[in-house]
Amino acid sequence: MALKNNRLHPNEFPAAGTGSVAMLRSNGVVSLLSRHPAGGSTGGYAELRAFRATHPYRSLTVGRVEWKYIAGPANPAAPTEAESPTDLAVEIGATPEEDRPPLLVLGGGFSFGDSAFRTITTLEPRFRVLSPSYPPVRTMAELLAGIAAILDAEGIRSASIFGHSLGAGVAHAFSRRYPQRVDKLILSGFGLYTRGHARLVSAFVRLFSLLPKAALAAFYRPRIARLAAAAEENERAFLSAYMEDLFTAHTKESALARLEVLLDLATHPDRYAATSAFERPEDVLLIAASDDRGFTSREREALLAAYPGARACMFGHGGHWTAVTHPAQYTDVLSRFLEGRTPLMRRREGPAAAPAPGCGREERDTGPPEALDARLAGFRASHRYRSLDVDGLRWRYVAGGSGAQTVMLASGGTRMPDMYLPLIEALEQDFRVLAPAYPAGAGIAGLADGLAAILDAEGVEKADVMGSSFGGFVAQTFFRRHPERVRRLVLANTGGPSAAPLPLLPFLIHFLTILPEDAVRLLTGWNWRRWFVPGTQEDAIFWNTLLSEILGKLGKEDLLSALREMREFAHAPATGKPGGPGAPPVPVLLIESEQDAAFPPPARAALRALYPAAEIRLFAGAGHGVMATRTAEYVDTVREFLRRP
Repeated sequence: MALKNNRLHPNEFPAAGTGSVAMLRSNGVVSLLSRHPAGGSTGGYAELRAFRATHPYRSLTVGRVEWKYIAGPANPAAPTEAESPTDLAVEIGATPEEDRPPLLVLGGGFSFGDSAFRTITTLEPRFRVLSPSYPPVRTMAELLAGIAAILDAEGIRSASIFGHSLGAGVAHAFSRRYPQRVDKLILSGFGLYTRGHARLVSAFVRLFSLLPKAALAAFYRPRIARLAAAAEENERAFLSAYMEDLFTAHTKESALARLEVLLDLATHPDRYAATSAFERPEDVLLIAASDDRGFTSREREALLAAYPGARACMFGHGGHWTAVTHPAQYTDVLSRFLEGRTPLMRRREGPAAAPAPGCGREERDTGPPEALDARLAGFRASHRYRSLDVDGLRWRYVAGGSGAQTVMLASGGTRMPDMYLPLIEALEQDFRVLAPAYPAGAGIAGLADGLAAILDAEGVEKADVMGSSFGGFVAQTFFRRHPERVRRLVLANTGGPSAAPLPLLPFLIHFLTILPEDAVRLLTGWNWRRWFVPGTQEDAIFWNTLLSEILGKLGKEDLLSALREMREFAHAPATGKPGGPGAPPVPVLLIESEQDAAFPPPARAALRALYPAAEIRLFAGAGHGVMATRTAEYVDTVREFLRRP
């Protein structure tokens, strides 16, 4: 993390869970400033250049591995004859160097030691700050040994440690291996990986070890851009430019090494005592945001459980870079804790954090949205799957509700009806609701015919049909193959045959076919989350967790089937009236979101042209996951349309 004008802004980049990597060259930090003039939006580079001029790297070899680290200015300004060092320290609010408590700053996966230049500059008047660059080692043990050696070389017996993301993982492991060397401990933006998450990251490492470095940059660039989007305009421009420099300076091998360090911690918890309790909880501060996509709520709770009684600040939203979204509150909490002033948060008494007044008005303790969790558990308990064989494939579907009219909800790309939870709950008050889970290998026409077979099995002649996203493809195919069975049609956040949301589908299908199942899951999950779960929605934890759970139930063939069915739909004719020229009109409702990244304006316009008489409901400012972010409005829109005679 980095502070600017006493406001915290991160120049380190997030760890593996949010799309971060550390790509550090073994010879330390290289100069990246020659093409960036000072001033304007590149003012951050002028600050960095000035910092580097006065903070040279020191070098230390540990077990044949060279470490580079910053340990204060090379030539601190000397006082004049009229000023004693004590007078000068009082004037600038600084502490004499020999009295400054040491502080170790451990950055995120992308960081060099001087990436935290603003943090160092701000804290140097009161702390002796050390900040290392990570060498390309592949085990947590090697990192811990190197950090301990740096403290030894600087004559420091113990220090306070502030770590963010990957740095928090290193600090967590260091506090277990060398507890006597830790004064205060601050962990920000971190959690303890579950086994499933570790497997996904492992698959990611295997996948990208086969791909060129440019693929890594292409994968991470949009993620980091989204993380930086909340910064002020000039700062955002600096972060974007600096990110490109990091892509240029780092290597694929060292990038994967940073991920392997996290995997080492996750897969060997006993080796690093990762889940054991820390003996001095009063000296620990945990900072997190409920919508941090890098770690699930379960993983954050696992970290909290390792520090019972510690102080905790949970921001209601802010993502992985809470310091950017809530700079004043974040800095205040951090500074008060480090300086031993009265903290503006209460200590936790249980595994969940107590409300933290110091986190500010918008920040609060928000664990998993228990209401949604409980509702999902109740839904699953009361909606056991029914099964049906159709053309040699075993179909499963849920049925619930009551009423004279039936609604068929065609599942989306997750291939299971769970994502329709709030909609099913609402519609079952007035309608009988059927919702399938798709089998693999049916094809797009087979999916449509499977819906018809379910209606037959349930004795339903005609139904209202709704499909969202990929479910819209299935609903439209059903409408064209079985128009006489559709009373009303709702197409939400979807497109027509000419607007499939994934480009280069044949290449993508071929590419994923040769990858291992875990890698296919990893890439699919990334795609789902970038479309469905916005980083600022209050219940993002629940939806992220649900997506991960669904993904774990799907095999490689399920995921490839979705892509093949999408390709088939893309080749379907986009003209012609279902049922023929004399067929009665079927009322159609199109639900659109203004900021739908999966179906941008051209795709939405093409769908409107395909259904010129359709009603249109546009959700201003919403994205692809509008059902989760604007649930009440969304449900009311669908229910009002379907209630019409």
